[in-house]
Parts: sequence; C-alpha cells; structure tokens
Amino acid sequence: MLGELGIDSLEIIEADPLTAEDKALLFLDPAAELQPDETVPKGELKVRFYLHSSLDPEEETAAQEGTDTDDSYTIHDRRYTPEEICSIEAAVREGIKRLKEEGFLQKASLESSLSHDSEWRNLWKQYARPIEANGILICPAWSEVPEEKRAQISSGSLKLLLLEMGTAFGTGAHASTRLCLDGLAKIDLQGKSLLDIGTGSGVLAFAALLSGAESVTATEVDPACEAVVYENLKLNHLDEKSSRFRLLMGDILTNPAVKAGAEGQYDIVTANILAPVILKMALPGTVDQYVKPGGLFISSGIIDTRAEEVANAFAANPSWKDISINRLENWASVTAVRA
Repeated sequence: MLGELGIDSLEIIEADPLTAEDKALLFLDPAAELQPDETVPKGELKVRFYLHSSLDPEEETAAQEGTDTDDSYTIHDRRYTPEEICSIEAAVREGIKRLKEEGFLQKASLESSLSHDSEWRNLWKQYARPIEANGILICPAWSEVPEEKRAQISSGSLKLLLLEMGTAFGTGAHASTRLCLDGLAKIDLQGKSLLDIGTGSGVLAFAALLSGAESVTATEVDPACEAVVYENLKLNHLDEKSSRFRLLMGDILTNPAVKAGAEGQYDIVTANILAPVILKMALPGTVDQYVKPGGLFISSGIIDTRAEEVANAFAANPSWKDISINRLENWASVTAVRA
C-alpha cells in the first residue's frame, strides 16, 4: 500500500531479530551489534516511513520535485511540501481503513512526528570502528587510532587512512568494499592509473594513492559526496599532491562532461556500486573503453546470488577475458581482464 503511494523510505520493526542474511541485505556486517529494537509485541509490526520535508524550521532548502529514474545508483532525497505531506497522511489513513475492511489488518493506527536532522545525522558514528585491510588502517576521522597500531604506523609498516564519511557510502567495513580492497591488494599499484566509478567517501581512491598509484580519477553521482571526498583529501595530507587526484561529479554512463573528463585508458577501473549498474557497464563500448589492454576492471556491490549473472555479462563481451568471482559474507566481486 505504501509502495503504491510512492513511499519507499521506510523501516519495519518486529519482534524477531535480524538474521545474518537480513543484515547483509541491509549493507551491514553480519556480526554488527545493533541497538536493541523498540519493544514490539509478538505478532505485531511497526512500520515507520520518512518524508524528507521543508517543515523543519531549521531547514533552509526549499521543496523540490522528486526524480523518477530507475537507473540511478544513489539516493535522491525528495523534499515534500506541507501540503503533500498532509495529502499522503490522508491517503495512508484511507489505505489502513481499506486493509482492515479487506481483512489484512485486525488493528492499526497512524501517528506522525517531526524530527530534526541533528537528532539522527551523527548517531551511526558510534558504531564505526577502525579496520585493517591489506596494510592500511582505515580509521574514522572522529575515532582514536588504536594504541597497538601506532608503532606500526610510525614505522611505515602500516599506512593510515582517515575517513570522514558524512552521508557518503564507504567506511571500508562493508564486505563489498573489502572485496575491492582485496582486489587492489593483489596488484602492484606503484605508478599505476586508476578510475574509481562511484567513489562515495573516496575510500578506494585514497587507498590506491597510499599504495603508490600515480593518479586516480574518481566519479560520483551523489552531490552529498563531493564535500566529503575533498575533506578526506585534506585529512590524509593529499591536498598538496592533488594533481594525482581529480573528482568528476556526474554519471559516467550518461553525462557527456564526465565521459569527456574521464576519457583515456587506465590500468585499473573499480566500481563498488550495484549489480544492475555493473550489468550495464559490462556491455560493449561502456567501461571497456576506459581500460588498457591487460588492465583490470574490479566490480563489487553484487549480492552473491547475482554474481554468475554479472560474470556471464562480462563473458558475453569480447573485450573481456579471465573473468573471476570472489565472495565474502553474501557479497561478491567480479574481476575481468581487458583483452
């Protein structure tokens, strides 16, 4: 019923705890410790949906039209006007009434409330912890570097990558990111060029630079990531070497300016996105044009049940060879070599 009303930002709270499979589908580590859910009686559900609005008096941005596209790999926050919100509330109440009449619900109620960005924006940070991946300690900018790691960092045996995430995806902790990091670890990056599609927080791009890559070009469609990427550039003292790094904002598949800006061939291309987008990238004349002969395309963000489908899409394109699949925690990466 909510889907029919165009509401797709919601959470379902129930008595049963999340399984490891549930967590994987929510981009969570299966071992992640979560805050206890609200108490919900057995057999009942609480469904909470969100409407990003201009109702908040602290919010200066005006309402805007929603975007309706099925080929995006970011979240476009639609802003709802007060009138739209009242209309949606009325429609949900009518929908609940109908579901009761049709026997789907025995009882149901609807409550609404206003929450400010400041109440939730930084709450998730308490769960982010430093992780070590392939000789790099990826540490949230607000977190302390573990005492036992400081000597290794001082000696140079362990590299430190500080990350401010903001609302960008990419802490390094998610299995899809670790699969990309594992793929990069198998390559001698010294002097290499890399194109990172969908860079998010820039974690793969900056890990490559710290590992000796000569240059990195990153692309990103989510405007919220731009400031985060440049903040991370400064945090890691790479601003003085910014000629080695450039960020192109926009979709490399459809944006002519981004296509032109990224023009050329790279030793490695990474894309930690989603399977539907990677399937498009596997087609002739898309990402293959950006990879040097013998170069690698490392893709991730693929639910492992779709890994064979993605691998087959690469195999159908004669530009690719030596296709391999790696799996971790219900996620997969597909790597292909440019023929």
